[in-house]
Amino acid sequence: MKSVATKLAEALVAAAKAPVDDTVMHATERLLLDTLACGLGAVDSPAPRATRRWAKRINGGGEASLVGTRESSSVLGATLANCTAMRDLDMNDTYYPRDSAHPSDNIGGVLAVGDGESRTSEEILRGILVAYEVQMRTCEIAKSSFQRIAGWDHTTFVTVGTAAGAGVLLGLDAERLAQAISIAACYPTTGELRVGQISEMKAVSAGLGASRGIEAAYLAMEGVTGPANAFEGRRGVSKLMLGETDWDLFSAPVTQWRLPRSNLKRYPAAYIMHSSIDSALTVRRENAISPADIEEVRVDAFSWLVEDMVEGMGGTSRYDIDSRETADHSLPYVVAVCLVDGEYNLKQLQAKRWEAPEVREMIRKTKCFRDPEMDKVFPGDRPGRVTVKLKNGKVLVKELAYPRGDYRLPFTDEEIAQKFHSLAEPVLDKSKRDRAIELALNFRKAGVKELMAACAGAGSTA
Repeated sequence: MKSVATKLAEALVAAAKAPVDDTVMHATERLLLDTLACGLGAVDSPAPRATRRWAKRINGGGEASLVGTRESSSVLGATLANCTAMRDLDMNDTYYPRDSAHPSDNIGGVLAVGDGESRTSEEILRGILVAYEVQMRTCEIAKSSFQRIAGWDHTTFVTVGTAAGAGVLLGLDAERLAQAISIAACYPTTGELRVGQISEMKAVSAGLGASRGIEAAYLAMEGVTGPANAFEGRRGVSKLMLGETDWDLFSAPVTQWRLPRSNLKRYPAAYIMHSSIDSALTVRRENAISPADIEEVRVDAFSWLVEDMVEGMGGTSRYDIDSRETADHSLPYVVAVCLVDGEYNLKQLQAKRWEAPEVREMIRKTKCFRDPEMDKVFPGDRPGRVTVKLKNGKVLVKELAYPRGDYRLPFTDEEIAQKFHSLAEPVLDKSKRDRAIELALNFRKAGVKELMAACAGAGSTA
């Protein structure tokens, strides 16, 4: 009987060679642009700067570009640094059918291999499609949540997704790709990195996971073998991590690419809070209220949102905020600052608005509750309801089932371009931003070196 890794590898190699619909390819180009925007917006953040310094130490004469700079590193170093930057702002895409993931965590690695190995844009896009397919399948296969119940982090499977995407890009046959996938399956990531007060490891875990996947693909190319039953074996992924698992779904042939079902983000915050953010901003905007008018705020949400973004998954409460990483995972903070400032973007994080007296007072007024009815529609929907009681007795309510950017309510190309301009402006001048947008949205007609040059700012590793 064929192993899970072998069946998956055979399915991916076949899919990577088959024709791909133009709409799917353009969906991949849109995600490439969105992810580059996130990486450029984080160029000067502490964790991306630190990983770029490390990437320079392990350069080895490589030719893969460091996004947002005029420097390069090895494929491995660029993977670590670029994936970290692309994840850092918490504005990259998400997928949430049962467990969650940020499939674009894989793009930096696949792009680095394509850059370093001088692959065509068509090959790179197909590598991204493959990585997405694997990452998104992992969100569907566990019978109970491997994040919420078992406590593993979703970046565990960035390693597997990137190994698959990079392996296809390197031209591995099904036998060698199965070895790459099996090697990658040996490296889980613990979920403690998202408990309570959140550290910079939240961003770096994506870079580390992707860099392990790159290593797995190159090692398999050089003849290294992985455990035959890494997923289904007696000490494999399902036994030690996931419990009952649908490996048939995981290793099935690709009949329809999952990538177009990924959701894009408007705000730098955990995606499951975006309906609440949109609801709070709508209440503020449509009723022209000021913070002084508000007596109390109630936020109703599904249980997982409260357990994670309010209670801190059993760690420190998210009412207590010590960093940007905790703030963008705090439901009471994001709702409160929306009602105080009338906006929510990077300014609300970089300016440490959670320390401002007026925001702290609004956080104190904000109470969060589980709504059992919302549990019935989650995770298909990610609802949020914000109720604002004014001092004059008036009550304002707004509820949304899912936010703008959901694949059912997608951004236009123009909206993604606007996001790119907003995030990349500190790094690239307008002419470069315009050029990068044009190249990314038409990547099939461009080259990776050309795109990376358009994304090269004046930044350094310092």
